[in-house]
Amino acid sequence: MTNHIKKAVETALLPHVQKPMRYAGGELNCIRKDLSAVSVHGVLCFPDLYDIGMSHTGLQILYHIVNRMDHWALSRCFHPWSDAEAVMRRQGIPLYTLEYFTPVREADWIGFSVQYELHCTNIVNMIDLAGVSPLRSGRTDRDPLVMAGGPCVGNPEPLAPFIDLFVIGDGEEAIVRIIRILERGKAAGLSRTELLRQAAMIEGVYVPARYDVVRSGTFLIPQMSGAVPQPVRAAKIPVLDDEYYPRRPLVPLIEVVHHRLAVEVMRGCTRGCRFCSAGMYYRPVRERAAAAVCGQIKNGIETTGWQEVGLLSLSTADYSPLSPLLQSLQSLRRAYHISCALPSTRLDALSSDQLDLFSKVSAVSSFTIAPEAGSERLRRVINKNFTDDTIYAAVTELMRRNVQTLKLYFMLGLPTETQEDVEAIAAMVIRIAGVVRAASARRTVAVSLSPFSPKPHTPFERERMEDPRNIIEKGAAVKRSLRHCKNVKVTYRNPDQTVLETILARGDRAVGNLVYHAWRQGARFDGWNECFELRRWVDAAAALSIDIEPFLSAVAPEQPLPWSAVSTGVASAFLEDERRRAYREETTPDCRDSRCGGCGICTPALQPVYHREKTPYASGVECGEVSINTGRNAVYFYRFFYRKTGVMRFLGHLDMVAVIHRACRMAQIPLAFSHGFNPLPRIAFGPPLPFGVEGIHEAFDAAMTDEPDIDLLIMNRRLPEGLKIEGYHSIPRGEPSLNEAIIAATYHFLPLESVDGQMVSEQIGELLSRESIIIRIEKKGVRKEKDIRHGIIDLSIAARGNLLKAVLFMKSPHSCKPSELLSALFKGRIPDLLISRQECLKENLTAL
Repeated sequence: MTNHIKKAVETALLPHVQKPMRYAGGELNCIRKDLSAVSVHGVLCFPDLYDIGMSHTGLQILYHIVNRMDHWALSRCFHPWSDAEAVMRRQGIPLYTLEYFTPVREADWIGFSVQYELHCTNIVNMIDLAGVSPLRSGRTDRDPLVMAGGPCVGNPEPLAPFIDLFVIGDGEEAIVRIIRILERGKAAGLSRTELLRQAAMIEGVYVPARYDVVRSGTFLIPQMSGAVPQPVRAAKIPVLDDEYYPRRPLVPLIEVVHHRLAVEVMRGCTRGCRFCSAGMYYRPVRERAAAAVCGQIKNGIETTGWQEVGLLSLSTADYSPLSPLLQSLQSLRRAYHISCALPSTRLDALSSDQLDLFSKVSAVSSFTIAPEAGSERLRRVINKNFTDDTIYAAVTELMRRNVQTLKLYFMLGLPTETQEDVEAIAAMVIRIAGVVRAASARRTVAVSLSPFSPKPHTPFERERMEDPRNIIEKGAAVKRSLRHCKNVKVTYRNPDQTVLETILARGDRAVGNLVYHAWRQGARFDGWNECFELRRWVDAAAALSIDIEPFLSAVAPEQPLPWSAVSTGVASAFLEDERRRAYREETTPDCRDSRCGGCGICTPALQPVYHREKTPYASGVECGEVSINTGRNAVYFYRFFYRKTGVMRFLGHLDMVAVIHRACRMAQIPLAFSHGFNPLPRIAFGPPLPFGVEGIHEAFDAAMTDEPDIDLLIMNRRLPEGLKIEGYHSIPRGEPSLNEAIIAATYHFLPLESVDGQMVSEQIGELLSRESIIIRIEKKGVRKEKDIRHGIIDLSIAARGNLLKAVLFMKSPHSCKPSELLSALFKGRIPDLLISRQECLKENLTAL
């Protein structure tokens, strides 16, 4: 079955979709085991594209935790884009694992990471693509258990019809306890019902089947049935232990959204922004020691080849030992040419000294700050207690440090917002734009406006969402006010998407029925503008007689909430008090630096963890010895020859270049680097292979600072299957570049279907008899004619008619691409062909 799926993927799926490497697997540090020797096999499903899911740090953590157990296996699966889904359904290819190409439905459990409310229909669709009943009520003991976790399961009710069990809170320890139950239950032949009964006893696990729902006022409210603790308190790990983090993180072969080594420096936030779901969900703050973070970065660079490192948390600027960490990273930057990045951060948290340190370890030219509100009054309401002067001072500091693009995030429709607050956004941006323009006319300000969405387990959980029409008008007014600012670009999110986000965030179990019917009507990728259609949801709600207004309106204090069966650990009384303080425009101090605010998250077994090292800024934290030569003067030059075959023919040229760069870094090859603040390895490739074409004898040149004392073929250990360095030799300084030297190439075209060899032979003869061969091409949206006759140096077909050979000229204006030759030769339908570039030719048509 596995071989059948893999063959179908390679022949029927990959050649016919955008970004085929999303579906090919084979990444660096991918873990494969003998499944026949594994007691429990799970699949971590991410309900969005590979490009987004492979950027998720939680996936890397869980992948490591489960796979470090010899007798357990964890695979991955991502939601296919619409083109791939269509092919899979048409060809009968089930949702499969990237590690083993096994059907997802054959696993013992599948788990979804729910990072966004608008993933709901994608979750339902993936379960269906797997060949499992989307509704948990339709599953049998032969089906895998379906789990879900992540920040958006703080209200599990809209997904309750589809998910067997939810993990509320941190998953590192909960997933191990769940798998142990499955392992014992599988060996004992326990029923699905009994497995869920036992899982419900684990801290942080919510099993919807164990709860009845009853209408109480406006909403359906879950109520305990049987011996189930209520509410289910979120699982929390007291310490971010180093063993949770992978020593060899997965490295995608294609560029993904966050294409870097992601390192969590702390979890949780005590700032207490009253709109922020994550800030409440991930309490308390648990910092990692700077030495542990630095060690993970060094190890990660050596095992992944990444050049960019992301220091991740909800507010990295609040990380206590940030200064000594940044000081330490300077040595890693010099040795490995790395660059560090921070997520959006509070502008009042980074000191001037920290900005200086950060500028020494980062080549990032943009910086993101989030005022959220334009007026000091409204910032007090949302508990962002910094002044306008603080914002302007921070912007001035950033301009001094050569930031080219300043990104500003604001929200519209916040509780108590007035027209003056909206006008204050425009006034603030105008002043900031002036500061930015004074620094340089080329520098820009990117303003993002997003509608406020009330979220569960926050002080604003009972607030209303403002009418989308008002949101649109406010956004348009801000944009009109900024028209004269030529260095400002304003974007605002479609408020209709926020309407749906709010319904799914605050929905009850009836909304699960709405999700199911919207999915059946074709809802997918609702977070993507090109796929989103609110009308589909409105029509589904009308057909089901579901009134969506209560989920968007203000909720009375006495009304029970749909998510009352689970708790993040933050007390409801604290949330209610924070809401009252918001309406009094009172801020609540950060408990990190003041007295306890009484949120209720702390217990004797769970306390904040801070690492307030007083290490002098000048000495920093030790990162260990580094061994890469940091010289930049090129003395030695080598030419490498490589093959790019099989699935790797779908790896684009730039992605392949990045793969080889990372392999060189991991092999500690003494490459020379370009000069400048963001140095790049001096590696030059020959003409790129056309996409989907194999390369049998390709080449690249590399400059080195030292004569290597290792066999450079060691790079092959870090390259994926199908990409292989076959040999190398030294070349003299001043050797013409590959792009200069190569003028033509030999191609083979192998039919993957039956063709009439005699007919093709006649077509070749007719084609070569012409003085000109005119084809129509399109370049940058402009259609034009091109004569390719002089680009066809030789063209023939093997005697058996199963191999077409061509020598094609590559230099403009007489070049001919393989696709252009096939278009001219076959005129109508081009047969499926496996195309390979056998070798590149230099002057006199001799091989390199």
